[in-house]
Amino acid sequence: MGGPATAVVVGSTSFLLGTLAMHWTADHLLLWQSPITPDSLLRSYTYYSRSLLPVLNSPPHAVILYGAGLIGSAVTLLKALGGRESNWLFDGASLFLFSSAGLVYYNNALINLRSLPIKWPPLNSSAPPPSPISGTDKIFLSLREIASSHAILAVALVGVILLQSAQYYSERLEERERIEELDAKIQRRIRKRELAVKEGERLRKAVEVAAAGQASGSGTNGQASSSPSTSTTVATNGGASTASVSASTSAKQ
Repeated sequence: MGGPATAVVVGSTSFLLGTLAMHWTADHLLLWQSPITPDSLLRSYTYYSRSLLPVLNSPPHAVILYGAGLIGSAVTLLKALGGRESNWLFDGASLFLFSSAGLVYYNNALINLRSLPIKWPPLNSSAPPPSPISGTDKIFLSLREIASSHAILAVALVGVILLQSAQYYSERLEERERIEELDAKIQRRIRKRELAVKEGERLRKAVEVAAAGQASGSGTNGQASSSPSTSTTVATNGGASTASVSASTSAKQ
């Protein structure tokens, strides 16, 4: 599946991480601000009860949110099942983080969100207002659990993105090494072919030189064999002429 599947997983995870980043306005009041004041509790309660909870209870928004998580988990599972064994290192860890995030969201964040009271306790009530000093107030504990759950979810989703990015980088690195190995094999074959061509040219030239040497040697032998016959012919002709001269001299006498 490769790059497109990784892009789908990273995209869906980034969408979920973006929705968690929207809750930072309330989360940092409970996790990173010290001391926690009743005003911080009121602001966090107002955000969670009037902004976040209605969105989660709205079917269109809930479908989009849960659909993004299911798409990311399903594609990661398909990658793990359909890929190589090395993919289990990244996709298996990503599935673990997805499942952990789902459990934390369902068991902590969602339950505590729905346990929040409809209205903030009035100031003129006989009951004391929520206070973080004692650490036992139900509203304070619920808000703190929600903020902590969001932090855990953010860490898990960032881990998924890092794992998928590492997997993509490792796949590209393996592909680059494979291409370099193929190029090296091709270069070796080309060099072998060039050496074979050069060796063939050298052998052809050697054969041509040998053939030329044989041809010149046979020509020299032919000239040497024709020289004695010529001498014999000349000698024979000379003897005949001498005999004829002698005969004519005898006749004159």
